[in-house]
Amino acid sequence: MRITDAQSKKLLEYSGTVQLKQLAMSFALTRFKNKYKANPSPEVIASCTNDLNLLFSKYESIMRDDFAWITSL
Repeated sequence: MRITDAQSKKLLEYSGTVQLKQLAMSFALTRFKNKYKANPSPEVIASCTNDLNLLFSKYESIMRDDFAWITSL
């Protein structure tokens, strides 16, 4: 389970209702969106992508639904 920078950018710019099941993912996404809003650079997108992929790899078994939702954007 890995997402790309393009998928991260879509997620960070998404303004609709976020439908995540894991609270940790919701907290992380809020932090990443604030970080991106303060500095919308390719470096921040890459950093957020890396952190999201680390989160997915660590908690792969419980993050499948959130991963599927993110990749469907």
